[in-house]
Amino acid sequence: MTNSSIMKIAKLFRNTDGNFAMLAGLALPVLFVAASLAIDTTNALSMKTRLQNAADSAALATTSQLAEEKITQGQAVSYAVNFFNGQIADDSSAFDGFSAVPTVTLTKTGTGKKTVWKVDVAVVGSQKTTGMAHLIGRDSIDVSINGTSESARDASNPLSMVLVLDHSGSMGDPSGRTTSVTVPKYCTDWMWKQVWNGWWNEWKWVKETTQCGTEVVQTDIPKIDVLKEAVGNLTAHIEEADPTNEYARMGAVSYNNETTSKDKLSPTWTKSKVTDFANTLVAGGRTNSEAAMKWGYEQVVSSTEINEHYSKNGSKKPSKFIVFMTDGKNETGSSSNDDYVDKQTLKYCTDAKNADVTIFSVAFQAPDRGQKLLAACASGSARYYDAQSADELTKAFEAIGEEAVKLVTRLTD
Repeated sequence: MTNSSIMKIAKLFRNTDGNFAMLAGLALPVLFVAASLAIDTTNALSMKTRLQNAADSAALATTSQLAEEKITQGQAVSYAVNFFNGQIADDSSAFDGFSAVPTVTLTKTGTGKKTVWKVDVAVVGSQKTTGMAHLIGRDSIDVSINGTSESARDASNPLSMVLVLDHSGSMGDPSGRTTSVTVPKYCTDWMWKQVWNGWWNEWKWVKETTQCGTEVVQTDIPKIDVLKEAVGNLTAHIEEADPTNEYARMGAVSYNNETTSKDKLSPTWTKSKVTDFANTLVAGGRTNSEAAMKWGYEQVVSSTEINEHYSKNGSKKPSKFIVFMTDGKNETGSSSNDDYVDKQTLKYCTDAKNADVTIFSVAFQAPDRGQKLLAACASGSARYYDAQSADELTKAFEAIGEEAVKLVTRLTD
């Protein structure tokens, strides 16, 4: 700036002319109000940004919790409100007279694992204005925002699963689980009555047993009945993930020392047929898993199975699963040596895994040799279950169902 300019500015401030003083007096309040409005606008934009982030986070967190079934529909609204309030907890000190009221709207479409959740968090936020803004009648600044999230577990990656189930004679043994049943109760007493003695009737005291009510007793539940329960739970879990019967197919094969056509249920869209199939199983015979494993492997990799999926859901690469279960060890299948059937079964397990089939195996109170075969057949140690009790068997089948569903589902936000 030149010396000449500096001198002119200094002269202006020394000017006592009335016009300048009047203009300055008029301008200063306007400048203060403008500055105040600028501060309020900045605060409003900051508040809106922070409220938007909090609402978005609350909506996303709530849909995620619902999709993962960690909260119920009845808990969702309070969860979203509490999450939002936690996100803005520090804002009361950042803005004068700050308040924010969230309104949560929850929308549900679909059923089961295909349920789609939509959460909308609408918020009205408010803060006090600076003092000079009151001169133009503005005591507060209000902003409105919306945060929305949509989430779904979508079983759109299809699966085919075959259960290979042991129903040999040992499956009729007690499982270790008992149940209470009501049975007739019988009492023995002496009765005075006429009795034919070969020549004539004579009166005499006779000991007789008669029903005298009922009683509750504990009875053992056979292993085959626990298996039926476990299969029903597994089937129901996959059925829930595919309520429209267009993504998951299930079949089953049972075995003892033989596997005939009546022991086979080809994969079907109607998962309840697998439960019905299992419920007809009767324990009997010896143990030979070779033919059953071969048939199960052939079913899940067959071109027929691929075509079923392609015509129904457009997929040419459904996920493939086998669930292999036994409570015993294989009998000989050849005169050459004792482990022939084990070797043949393991061969089909290996062929299946090489064809991208995931094998879950469950040893139910099985001896060492049976455990070793199932452990070798499984797709890794995490998919081998050593169930030593009835409860462990049912939990194993539940875990298999959950993992199968997770492998073919995805969470989208």
